[in-house]
Amino acid sequence: MNSLRIRLLLWVLVPMTVALGLIVGISWNSARDMAQLVQDRQLLASAQVMAEQVGWQDGVLRASTPPAALEIFASQARDSVYFQVRSADGRLLAGWPDLDAAAASDAAPGYALARFRGEPVRTVTLTRTLYENGRPVPVRISVAETRRAYHALVRTLWWPTVLHESGLLALALVLMLLGLTLELRPLLRLRTELLARAEDDLAPLQAAELQRELRPVVETINQYAARLTRQVELQKRFIADAAHQLRTPVTLIATQLNYAGRLPASAELLDTLQALRGGARHLTQLINQLLSLSQAEAYRGGIEEPGPVDLAAQARDVVIELAALADARGIDLGIAAAREPAMVLGHAPLVHAIVFNLVDNAIRYTPRDGSVTVRIDPADGRVVLRVEDTGPGIPAELRPRVFERFNRGSAAGVEGTGLGLAIVREAATACRATVDLRNRAEGAGLIVDIGFVPASGAG
Repeated sequence: MNSLRIRLLLWVLVPMTVALGLIVGISWNSARDMAQLVQDRQLLASAQVMAEQVGWQDGVLRASTPPAALEIFASQARDSVYFQVRSADGRLLAGWPDLDAAAASDAAPGYALARFRGEPVRTVTLTRTLYENGRPVPVRISVAETRRAYHALVRTLWWPTVLHESGLLALALVLMLLGLTLELRPLLRLRTELLARAEDDLAPLQAAELQRELRPVVETINQYAARLTRQVELQKRFIADAAHQLRTPVTLIATQLNYAGRLPASAELLDTLQALRGGARHLTQLINQLLSLSQAEAYRGGIEEPGPVDLAAQARDVVIELAALADARGIDLGIAAAREPAMVLGHAPLVHAIVFNLVDNAIRYTPRDGSVTVRIDPADGRVVLRVEDTGPGIPAELRPRVFERFNRGSAAGVEGTGLGLAIVREAATACRATVDLRNRAEGAGLIVDIGFVPASGAG
């Protein structure tokens, strides 16, 4: 149970529930005491009325039962009332002979709980002293009542308290839920903000809206993110510096290999030089792509705001630049774009890198006698660059991963570095463009759409 809301509720709800239980128990005892007091007073009043009716008649001790003594117990519960009047010598003067009476003294009446005729009863016994020729004659009067009215009174006194206290607990629970929801809203907004961020966005979190107790947590996260950002920047700078440092010696090696290939040599040496030239070309391509990736990351970091770029001109330049590679591989490379400028929001080096890497990938993955077509068309308020080829396409299950660096999907046998689409994504993000790729509906091939913001809609 890792929910902060539930844990806070439990920390408050459990003590409140225990307190409610104690209050209900105390209320139950109070209701019982009050109901017992009411019944005892009724019993005592009835016994006192009966005691007043005991006296001497013609020298004989007699007792009568006035209706007022029993009317005291009138209620909707229809309780049964029993009484007994006995002299000191045990003679029954009135009432039920088998009624067990509680012990009583001259000073105070006696109360007891008993069973009479199969029912629980409450009894009171008091003693009245009469005199015969100066000799005291004690008379014991006992009154008993069943407990139905008592239990009804207990419920009447206790149940409203239970309802009131339970209602207060429910109200407190609702108010706590509302309060927790309101108080946790800044934290939930922070969570939403984090979920909406790009996976490599390490900008500091804003803690101004958070409660004072939560701010140290956010500040610690910001400090950790700052340290992580410094480490990432150091790694990026190292890769960029290493690529710059490697470019010159690799270019020199490639030049020397080309020169050596024109010198007289055996067939084995020529094959070796050819393989070395291929390795040098691959290394050169890798270095250039690492530099392009580093440049895209730098622009994405906000070193410069995007500005107007002619997408059509960039596309034509790339097609001309890669025409020789397409011709060598037997690929029909074409462009379907108007001669007029297609101004989009972006950075010229990154727009060039997007088009170059998409077309270069399409040429490398398309088999001989295939085709690669570059189109520029408006769609849904954007200017869409579409690169369409007749290659093998990308299986649906591999598409989420093709933008990872050095991930080459299922085409590991094709010459390449696995950085082309990673550069495209980084550059498109820096240019505020969208990326969508899908297989062609008819026949084999891949379609990649880059949706640029028109320059007129910049800002």
